[in-house]
Amino acid sequence: MRRVVELVEYTQAEVVIVGLPLSLSGGDSDQTRQARAWAARLATLIRVPVELHDERFTTRLAQEMGGKASEDSRAAAVLLDGWLAVRANDSSQAP
Repeated sequence: MRRVVELVEYTQAEVVIVGLPLSLSGGDSDQTRQARAWAARLATLIRVPVELHDERFTTRLAQEMGGKASEDSRAAAVLLDGWLAVRANDSSQAP
């Protein structure tokens, strides 16, 4: 946790995205509850928003992508791409 806080401060991040490991049906699991608790704790330690984003299928998509980066890095890129797409869609529908 301390390392994440340091990285947020060092990079001057404007938001932190935390993958939310929902079950395939979209419900919560033990991992989901742990991720929510971790994100809530992080939010008390930093001054930027902490947002949760569905991480279902990110690993599978990362495997299909291939590439030189680690699978975890590719999955994180898929997660971020999905989060950005949702934000872009939300802002295009704003009045």
